[in-house]
Amino acid sequence: MSGLRFELVNVFGIAGEPFSGNPLAVITADVPVPDVTMQAWARQFNLSETTFVCRVGTPEGVDAAVRIFTPTVELPFAGHPTLGTAYCVASALGRDAVTLGMPAGHVPVRLTDQGWQLQAPQGPAWEHEASVSEWAKALGLPEAAVPNPAYRVAAGVEQVILDLATPEAVRDAVADPTSLRELGLCPSGEALVYLWAWTGAATVEARLFFSQDLAVVEDPATGSACANLGTLWASQGRRNLTVVVSQGAAIHRPSRLVIDLDADGRVSVAGHVVPVGSGSLEHQ
Repeated sequence: MSGLRFELVNVFGIAGEPFSGNPLAVITADVPVPDVTMQAWARQFNLSETTFVCRVGTPEGVDAAVRIFTPTVELPFAGHPTLGTAYCVASALGRDAVTLGMPAGHVPVRLTDQGWQLQAPQGPAWEHEASVSEWAKALGLPEAAVPNPAYRVAAGVEQVILDLATPEAVRDAVADPTSLRELGLCPSGEALVYLWAWTGAATVEARLFFSQDLAVVEDPATGSACANLGTLWASQGRRNLTVVVSQGAAIHRPSRLVIDLDADGRVSVAGHVVPVGSGSLEHQ
């Protein structure tokens, strides 16, 4: 298959730290690519996500049609792939704002002082069915470290969001694979939980665990979870809030994400994108 090119970028990177942020492969095609081939390339890159931009048949109202794949499944929306792909599309067009078409809907992205910023899709938030004690046990924490119930939030993609009592509890958490698969299963087929705690008036420390085969893997930076966290705050009546989220330090990929909640409850997520490399793909 000819006409496949790729770019590697780090999303939610930190200035002066070249190996910070969440890696992303963005593949651009001049011809339609079968779903099975896109999934195969995502397995080949073996990053948390790989995106595909097809230059043929772009729908009206968007600058690019985008598909997002993990090594095992397709996602309707994800944060760091959206920002990283927007950076690549905007760079090719010589623009500082683009709209991406995804299965979850049209997502506008623009360059701001905080980096590339997406406006999150709207979605519901509802209390998780598991008890606080079940979550504490699943994370190897005392019940006092889990003061509130978890929530399911679906601003683009459904995830489980759980606030902990202290940032130390976030750092100490160790997810049990079996419990995570039981408690964190989402419609995407992934089992995951996003843990967070306040570290200051406008700062948060977070970690995201997800189940992969029989293991638990940690994500270095999760923009979709920030979209869901902002959506949860909006459902609780918070407004006019800008919060800096630190994630990834535990796996040596420190990342910086910014959640913005405006006066109308709209949620945006921003971060810097750093180019790493590019090339072409060989496939017969």
